[in-house]
Amino acid sequence: MIFIIENGSQYTHVIWRSVRDLGFEAKIVANKERMDTLADAQAFIMGGGPGSSYLDKYPLCEEIVHKAAEGKLGKPVLGICLGQQIIGHLLGGKVEKGPSAEYGLAQVEVDKEGVLLRGLPAKFNVWVSHFDEVVKEPVGFLVLAHSDTCKIEAMENVKRELFATQFHPEVWHTEHGEEILKNFLSRCK
Repeated sequence: MIFIIENGSQYTHVIWRSVRDLGFEAKIVANKERMDTLADAQAFIMGGGPGSSYLDKYPLCEEIVHKAAEGKLGKPVLGICLGQQIIGHLLGGKVEKGPSAEYGLAQVEVDKEGVLLRGLPAKFNVWVSHFDEVVKEPVGFLVLAHSDTCKIEAMENVKRELFATQFHPEVWHTEHGEEILKNFLSRCK
C-alpha cells in the first residue's frame, strides 16, 4: 500500500490515480492520521498544499520525515511541492518565499540523475505551483535539478530513502512525470 498524505493539494487525487495506474494500491490519508495505523505501507508520498512548511504543522509528515532521517522508517518517502519543503525545513535546509510565485510550466535542467531522475533527458518541462521553495538543501541531500527560477527542483537522500520534487510529477503537464513516479516506486520492497 502506498499512503498519500493529504496536505490540501488540488492534485492529491491525481497522485492517487497515477500510483494506481502504475500497478500499486494507494490510499489517501489525512495528515492527522496516526502512524501506527499505516503499518502496511510500502511507501509514503507527501503531497503539496497551500500551507507553509515553517509556519504550519503537519504531524504525520513530520513523524515520517523524522523516522526516515533517523533510519527507523525503512520505507521510501516522496515529497512533492510542499512535501519537499517539509523535508527541507525539518532536516535543516532552508525554505523561504521564492522570488516570485510560480504557477504554470517551467523547464528544469538535470544536474545529476540520481534515482529519481534516472533515464530522463537533460532538460524537460514541468508543472509548478508554489510560493515557498527550498533554497538550501539539508545536509546529506543531492540536488538533482534546477530551473531558472528555482535552485532546487528535485533532491534526494538515497541512504535515508527520502526523495523530493518542487514540481508536480503527477500531472500530465509534466513531461516524464510517470517515469519519475516509476523511479520512486521502484524503491518499494
